[in-house]
Amino acid sequence: MEYNKFRSFLKKLIKIKPWLTLGSILLNALIFSYSAVNISCVRWIMNAFQDGLQGKGVLHRIWPYFILLAVNAAVRWLSIRGSSYLDVLRRYYYHDSLRVQVFRGLLRSNHLRDRADNSGKTFERLDDDVPAACFPVELVTEVAGYCIFTFIAVGSLMLINWRITMFLFLPLSLCLFLIKKISGRIRSSRKQNRDMHDRASSLLSDIVTSVLSIKTMDAKEPVLEKYDNVIKQRTRAVVKDSLFQNSVSATVDIASVLCIVIMMAAVSGLMQNGSFPLGDFAIFICYLDTLNDCILRIIELYTETKKAEVSYQRILETVEEQNGLCLGMDGKLLPPLSSKSVPVSGGYCGIPAHPDVFPEGEETAEESYGRLTQLSVSRLSCIYEDGRGIRDVNFQLYAGELLVLTGPVASGKSSILNALFGIVPASFQEILWNGKEVQNLFTLFKAPTVSCCLQSSHLQNGTIRENLTLGRNISDIECWKALQSACMEGEVKEWPGGLDTLTGENGIMLSGGQKQRLLLARMLLEHPSLYFLDDATSALDRITAEKLIFNLKQRIIQDNAAAVFISNSEVVKAAADRELCISQGA
Repeated sequence: MEYNKFRSFLKKLIKIKPWLTLGSILLNALIFSYSAVNISCVRWIMNAFQDGLQGKGVLHRIWPYFILLAVNAAVRWLSIRGSSYLDVLRRYYYHDSLRVQVFRGLLRSNHLRDRADNSGKTFERLDDDVPAACFPVELVTEVAGYCIFTFIAVGSLMLINWRITMFLFLPLSLCLFLIKKISGRIRSSRKQNRDMHDRASSLLSDIVTSVLSIKTMDAKEPVLEKYDNVIKQRTRAVVKDSLFQNSVSATVDIASVLCIVIMMAAVSGLMQNGSFPLGDFAIFICYLDTLNDCILRIIELYTETKKAEVSYQRILETVEEQNGLCLGMDGKLLPPLSSKSVPVSGGYCGIPAHPDVFPEGEETAEESYGRLTQLSVSRLSCIYEDGRGIRDVNFQLYAGELLVLTGPVASGKSSILNALFGIVPASFQEILWNGKEVQNLFTLFKAPTVSCCLQSSHLQNGTIRENLTLGRNISDIECWKALQSACMEGEVKEWPGGLDTLTGENGIMLSGGQKQRLLLARMLLEHPSLYFLDDATSALDRITAEKLIFNLKQRIIQDNAAAVFISNSEVVKAAADRELCISQGA
């Protein structure tokens, strides 16, 4: 089953730009046919010289072959240039399309929070596994060119002496048989290599992220010792994988030597009695080297395909099985997604898969459900693999209202928002928006209907403007208004760069309070029906927090919207219209 999925994935890649693949095969065939033409010319020239030793004319017979050699060299030069150009284009299309679809799969994932928390591992898979998964499709055109040449070569050799040709391919055929038998070992070796690479990369990412904590806690030695042990394990895995691959190549080289020995033994007697001309012997020698290269490339394609299966499976783990249908398709294509159910006890309904956009001609979420007047959530549950989570949460929210969710640390307050936004897997009995049952959470709980400032919100390594707009077409006037509502306008205006001030990676150039207010300003750029805020004032002083909550309440009244605020802050509680306490896991 897994192999069929992988084979389907490779076919989709080829179909992205099929004319590029066909053109590359044609050019590679011309490149490798160059050797066949040259070898044939050498054979005819040598046979002509052998006839010349017997007193026959030579020059008038061989000059056309030299012209043919020159023309063949020119065709090869042009073919190599064309093939190089097409290979670069194909590599770009394959890698770019697959990375786009991986990102689409990630955004549909039920475990988006886990992927965000392990961004280093996700990046490694995008950076390393995407090229590895695509490599067989890139290599197949070269192998196809080799195979076309091989058919020509085998046909020529069979016409000269079919018996010797059959003996010639016996050792190489045994090599191919053995390589196929050890294909499981190839996959296993590759998987160990990639898993250790993941482990080393994740540890390095953790060390870099927590470098200040490591320094202040004087934990440098144990951390470095741990990293050194992981690197040693990774080195052993890489060496093991490399030795295995080199052993395969050495086996083929030995088989090639055996072919030469068999051929020399077979033709020695024939050459003595004159029944095997010198030119025919030369063509066997010349073809043998190229045929050996062809066998090596076929074996490389086979082994790289087995490695690519491992990379494809790792990518599939990242985007999740149900989102894997799009892998290998053109980056602009979006396959239809069927609903997916989440098995839970109590007969709760599943959450349907969400498309990225509404199909053309259909109503948007707000057009379909209207601006919020009442939201009713019944028996919302979100259970993690370790058993933690929330169970049977019920609440109602009305337009113009600020609802605050309070409770102990790790009681599951953030899980409520994460579940509604599809960041974590969840189930529910019923969710009503203005009395109308919500069929697809993921098309409703997103901008412009809903705006949020989550605890895990991230700042890009860019300017203030870029972090506010996220590439959307939003004017500077709107950005300044949002900053004013977030109590940050005055500070940004005092900075020399203004909206062009760099924030650094995840806001490292900003203080904790500035970072939090910038994230709030991003949320306040929208005028949705519903706001979600997760501990969004924890880094602010009391006076700033009070101003910000006042601005938020004014916005709610102005837009007739509503807000759900997760916080244990007394300032937020005092401003809230209602308070809902979330007990541990319920």
